Amino acid sequence: MKKLIVLLALALAGCTTAGPTTTGDAQQGCVTDYAEGRDYFPDKSTVDESELWDISYHNSYKTITLTDTETTTGTKLTYVLYQCGTPQPKAAGDLEGALFVQVPVTNVAVTSFNALAMVDRLGKSASITGLSGQLLDNAKKDPWYDGVVKSAGQPVSVGEYTDLDKEALLGGKTQAILMSGFGQGFDDISNARAAGLPGISVSNRMERHALASAEWIKMVGAFYNAEAAANAEFDKIKSRYDEVVRTVSGKIDNRRVGYLCVTPERGCEFVYGHGAETLVGRLFTQLGVTNVFARDNGAPNGKPYDFEAGVGAGADADFFAVYDPMKMTLDTLKADPRMARFRPFREGTFIAGVDKNFEECRAKTYLDVDVLIRDLAIGLAPELFPGASGTCFTRQ
Repeated sequence: MKKLIVLLALALAGCTTAGPTTTGDAQQGCVTDYAEGRDYFPDKSTVDESELWDISYHNSYKTITLTDTETTTGTKLTYVLYQCGTPQPKAAGDLEGALFVQVPVTNVAVTSFNALAMVDRLGKSASITGLSGQLLDNAKKDPWYDGVVKSAGQPVSVGEYTDLDKEALLGGKTQAILMSGFGQGFDDISNARAAGLPGISVSNRMERHALASAEWIKMVGAFYNAEAAANAEFDKIKSRYDEVVRTVSGKIDNRRVGYLCVTPERGCEFVYGHGAETLVGRLFTQLGVTNVFARDNGAPNGKPYDFEAGVGAGADADFFAVYDPMKMTLDTLKADPRMARFRPFREGTFIAGVDKNFEECRAKTYLDVDVLIRDLAIGLAPELFPGASGTCFTRQ
């Protein structure tokens, strides 16, 4: 208790403790008869798709190394996950400056939509002791969020992104904060770590390929010693994803398509289009279609287009996937006659978010990439999926 009070006081004063960061007070699954050299992780994961993280096992601890997507220097973040009941490894050599976390974790805070979906899919929602205010608010309007919050018990609000509630996090003995790694220009994880908080970067949205994004469930699973469950879930996603690719291969070529946002309520001044380097942009490439927003759009999250640039890029598109809710999309099309300059909006050859599933899908899309690619494929070529309807995206 004395140590907790000291840490809390330092955090509230804006100070950090020297040396490696250590978190955790895990009790479940602790080793009671430690023996040096014994392998305490019979279930292991391998990283086959991701370009941003890797994992290695060392008997009583495992190390996760991942690219710090918030910087341009190519630096690596290192997390050392050591089995409860075994000695903490020394913070020396390759482990110097690492974040040390006892596993399996039992007290976790989540501010990332994608991470929340992964924790829930692994059946570990009961470990969630804190959620961002935004995620808690979603529970008031969405059944899936409400179910996760109820499974968690009584998670407290831990603030938002760069404005985390240090007192709530430290007082709750939080072992890990699963946060979104949004990429360059953001400093959420950097700020958390600088404040002595156990911020973990869940950067799956920054992956270049869809299956690589889904594979981050293995990274999250490692904190729970849930490698077997994570591996099984990923294998199911990959199998369903590959089946869609086989179904459409060579059958929807020569289509001109776009993935975009159009509603002002969601921050789109006119339209915001995804280029060739985004996850969905690469899905379009795999599906064999032409992305109308690919030219001069190499940002990993796409870019905004004003009216002139937007029409210039997308006027000859024949299909759009709009990542806004359908009702918002239809309201925008009605309110802004300029949208009629786009053929998909004139002819109704577009899909948009399923209203009732929108918030849930927002959390799950970059995990359930099998659902995402299937929804896109159904929208592009419904004749290949007779009687099927989209889960997250649908026609009006």
